[in-house]
Amino acid sequence: MNPLRRRDLLLSLKYCTIEACFSVPMLNLTLTQFPFILGFAVTGLGWGATAIGWLAAIHHLCNAVQPPFYWFLRRRYSLHRIMVIGFWFNALPWLGIFGLPYLEGTTRDAAFAAIVSIATLANSVAAVAWSAATSELVPLHIRGRFFGRRNMIFGFWTLVVVLAAGIVAEHYGNSLRAFGGIFAAASCMRLIGLYFMLRMQFPPHVIARQQSPDRFTDYLAVFRSADYLWLVLFIGLWGFALNLGLPFYSVYVLRELPLTMRDLTVFTTLASLGGLLALPSWGALSDRFGSKPVLMTCAFLWVASALPAWLFAGPGRYGHLYVNYFLVGAVTAGFQLCQFNLMVKMVPARSKAPYISVFLAVTSLLTAIGPVLGGRILIWLPREIGTFMHQPLLEFHVLFLASLALCILATHVLQQMKEPAERPLRELVRVMRSMREFNPVLGVSAIAELVFTPRRLTQFAADSIRNLKRQTSDIADVGNELADASLRALRDRLMPDRKRDPNDKGD
Repeated sequence: MNPLRRRDLLLSLKYCTIEACFSVPMLNLTLTQFPFILGFAVTGLGWGATAIGWLAAIHHLCNAVQPPFYWFLRRRYSLHRIMVIGFWFNALPWLGIFGLPYLEGTTRDAAFAAIVSIATLANSVAAVAWSAATSELVPLHIRGRFFGRRNMIFGFWTLVVVLAAGIVAEHYGNSLRAFGGIFAAASCMRLIGLYFMLRMQFPPHVIARQQSPDRFTDYLAVFRSADYLWLVLFIGLWGFALNLGLPFYSVYVLRELPLTMRDLTVFTTLASLGGLLALPSWGALSDRFGSKPVLMTCAFLWVASALPAWLFAGPGRYGHLYVNYFLVGAVTAGFQLCQFNLMVKMVPARSKAPYISVFLAVTSLLTAIGPVLGGRILIWLPREIGTFMHQPLLEFHVLFLASLALCILATHVLQQMKEPAERPLRELVRVMRSMREFNPVLGVSAIAELVFTPRRLTQFAADSIRNLKRQTSDIADVGNELADASLRALRDRLMPDRKRDPNDKGD
């Protein structure tokens, strides 16, 4: 049971959401599994497929090697202090991008790789502490709804920030100085997120240093939990299969299609918008039916949307990718939400951090193989395999199709895992078929009804507008809180000895 008072808990959950409104956009600009940083490597540094593969793998490699770093810090610091250290070391290295224009060749590439590696490793360590701390803070019965709403709100700010960053980079010709300014702004956003994280109140054992440090046997205990291992294996195999091709979507868009960095940013924005619209429904469904059935549904819809889209993509046929990014963004949001909820749910209460640390290490190690192998496959394959519907069939198409086919095979592993209180998958599908939010993406008949029936299309548009209005209200609440907190901080700094107004409720 959470020992915090109800008022303290509600305030902490609010600050948790505000912190994400700054931190997550920064991570979307700087983590190597997202398109923006890959686009920078292609357009700003001119990296090839092999280098892009290793760049995409850095995030997963850092997750894989973080257990000894986390174990070392955990013996000396509390979860709260580890989060603070991780925030600082994740943010500050990105200021070094300003120095890249003064370097050349391999020296510049090595400096960028060092910046990415240090910042990403710090984020990997902080992520373990953050997951363990929030699992203690957020009550189990509201996790689906809370993280769904939280993800929806920070998703809006991610959409705005990434879109603005892409426009700025394109406006200044994708220069290193322009990217330096963007990454410096992202660094500042992370530190502002740290400010609001420090305003959160956690249970005492999150703040205090651990009295009995984690033992090595606590990490080995993970391998005796069969259901948890099935989850670890599924996420690892899914990550390997998906990242075999995922990092090279950006390379294909920028090099093979008549599109620019701005267009890639629009794709990313549409993916974020799809997630915004779908997240409330995914959160409610995961609370009702369990995270495993929703996770399987999202995995299938992901492949069903992406497979035909990339098969038909070509220099003269790419308009459908706008729709594909929107649909895949919607199911990606549900996949990520349920993956986190399921991971936390399956962890024993007595040893959260070791389980989460091993989860990230094993799944990331498997995932890291994907982009490295994908980069090698692109080099091994011939440039053109043939033609398909009057468009050249390139090595990229073969890699994308193989990647998504393996994703489908990986879903069979998840079926072996048993989640407590999960509902049958068929019940979830039956309910989703009756939900207006999912009719457009469930089957040909639903899509045809949406496209060819004006009344249905109008109804869907009206529902979307109502959803956006509700989200705008949530975002306005966060904006008011940001303004109030900033004014209070400024006032306290300028007038530290001023007596507080009894009507000012402060925090």
